[in-house]
Amino acid sequence: MKVVAPLFFFILVLGVPMGAQTKVPLTSGFDTFQLGMPLEDLKKALKSSTFFVYDGDPDVTLLSRPNTSLIDVTGITFFSHGVFQFLDGTLYSITLEINPVQLDYFSMYTTLTKKYGDPIALDPSTARWENSQVRLTLERPLSVKYLDMPRFLALQKSGTAQQALQNLTREHFLENF
Repeated sequence: MKVVAPLFFFILVLGVPMGAQTKVPLTSGFDTFQLGMPLEDLKKALKSSTFFVYDGDPDVTLLSRPNTSLIDVTGITFFSHGVFQFLDGTLYSITLEINPVQLDYFSMYTTLTKKYGDPIALDPSTARWENSQVRLTLERPLSVKYLDMPRFLALQKSGTAQQALQNLTREHFLENF
């Protein structure tokens, strides 16, 4: 029995790859651009950014959903452009289109896998990492998306409730004939 315990420990140690890295939790954004930040803070961050060209508010914005804002900015060097979506004044979604001349999908995938571990979902066009707070998606041809999961789930739930209400209203309407 005394020989079994050291042997078991030895097998466990050999089972762990040499140089195995501890993976870090998902970040909620890139650089100073973080999910949950207020609209005005993002505008300030964009004005001082070395990654994007931001001259200020556009003259006209057309969004079909109330309480939403969208900032679409041209990127510099590593980014083609960035899209920042707000809901009720806070950053809800970040989409960063990577410049394919500067970086490729495999480099991005390798970097994200080394940092966060294997994705929870993988198919030929998408790799996805996720926790209860953030969804990070790498998509082909080459974009990185951050999504605020609690707000996304709430939107999904309200969308389902809205659809159910719309169906109920439709049924009520049809009963009038």
